[in-house]
Amino acid sequence: MIAERKYKRLTPELRAAAVQTVAKVATEVSSRWRAIELVAETLEVHPNTLRNWVVAAGRDAAPVTTEEAERRAREHKVQLAAATELIATLTAGIGPHTGRRA
Repeated sequence: MIAERKYKRLTPELRAAAVQTVAKVATEVSSRWRAIELVAETLEVHPNTLRNWVVAAGRDAAPVTTEEAERRAREHKVQLAAATELIATLTAGIGPHTGRRA
């Protein structure tokens, strides 16, 4: 039987404070991950949970520049072209679908 998970409910304010604390502690320890581990241990949350908060805060706080948006659009266009080519290659040997089973 799988043990039932017990999630600790933390307010958005506490999460924001934890993220700020990670940023402060990261300047004093060897790595950001070590800072996350220390703060997570203090809050009694899993380090990956806190890491997710830190990543999300960075994503939300950083505005997307025009250059970044253009880079993402070019990258998406390349991925789309590759996927389209792969689909065309895979379906090249398949005849048209008639809707009937043999």
